Amino acid sequence: MKAAVFIDVNKIVYREDYPKPSPGPDDVIVKTHYCGICGSDITNFKLKMYQVPLIMGHEFTGEVIEIGSNITDIKQGDKVCGINVALDLDQGQLEGMGIFMDGGFAEFVKVPRKFLFQIPKSVSTKEAVMIESFANACRAIKLSNITGNQNIIIIGAGNIGLCFLSYLLIEKKPNYLIVIEPEAFLREKAMEFGATESFPPNPAKIKKFIKRNGKPTYIFDCAGNQKSILMAIDLIKKGGAVILEGVFKGKVSFPMFLLNSKEVSIKGVLGHDREDILCAIDFFSQGKINADKYISQIIPIQDIQKAFERFIDPGEREFIKLVVKL
Repeated sequence: MKAAVFIDVNKIVYREDYPKPSPGPDDVIVKTHYCGICGSDITNFKLKMYQVPLIMGHEFTGEVIEIGSNITDIKQGDKVCGINVALDLDQGQLEGMGIFMDGGFAEFVKVPRKFLFQIPKSVSTKEAVMIESFANACRAIKLSNITGNQNIIIIGAGNIGLCFLSYLLIEKKPNYLIVIEPEAFLREKAMEFGATESFPPNPAKIKKFIKRNGKPTYIFDCAGNQKSILMAIDLIKKGGAVILEGVFKGKVSFPMFLLNSKEVSIKGVLGHDREDILCAIDFFSQGKINADKYISQIIPIQDIQKAFERFIDPGEREFIKLVVKL
């Protein structure tokens, strides 16, 4: 079968002779239509965090072609998406397609039933690639306990940050929602998608806005680096909450007196459980979002190496989501 195999740092090899998987009793085989490139895929591409060789990809859609003997609620031809369900890492539950087992950058994928979700009839398999991204937003916003009419900042306007933007605008109707993002293209997209304002990471401009409109009560950090985390603590209102959606691999030295004096709540977020994924699917089924506007380009699987390299190119970024087509 066709597959894109990650073999080393910054190196993915396209193959047409990769072994096709067979289902176990609790698995199905999905013929892949589309698979999104996630920021965590890019991190692995740069750092080789997992065992290799590996077929990455954990945001994929397609149709069921084979069914394991224990599965009775799925039939051949069903339109589905494969999405990893968050497990308890403290208990050593290390599973995940595209992470610890082969994922969606392949013609066929073995999917455990617990990671399989049916796509609503009104949603195409192309649009459904974005369900996983919105599941992240569902989880972070659920854990934040945010209510309506809040002052909100999102740091980082990549794919996930823009999904947060849309979800918050639709579901929470904030008093204001501003975005902080270094890339001009993504700042423009944030405004196009409904942000109140969009700023480069320039503290003077941001604080001028805050002085006129009030400090933020919630900050969603979708960038995940030391500068963004410290900026969030600096900008947040006393008693406010900072939600860490971006994953930072290093350590951060926190300004402890500032944390104490502001009585800041910091909440970490990782992945999404079944409830969050079903929340995102329901969001799509109600037609609340135009998923196509996030997908900047469809990439043939043969060109996946070049697609990954675009994320680490030091030039200006001019895309939101890149999706691989099988």
